Amino acid sequence: MNLPKSLASSQANSQPTKHHTWLALNQLTPSEIASLQQSKKSIADYVQRELNERMKQRHLEHMVPKV
Repeated sequence: MNLPKSLASSQANSQPTKHHTWLALNQLTPSEIASLQQSKKSIADYVQRELNERMKQRHLEHMVPKV
């Protein structure tokens, strides 16, 4: 569906402003960043363990890269 030109241009102009305002108001603190990084590492470790175990169960462990 094509939007009328005036509606399309007003939507295009309003989105970046909202996005930049949101970013300015919601910056993370250093402790929040550290917490997210730790969560990311925990998730990655869990996924790697699960992948290794499931590949081993299927006798495909040779296909998992060694980290």
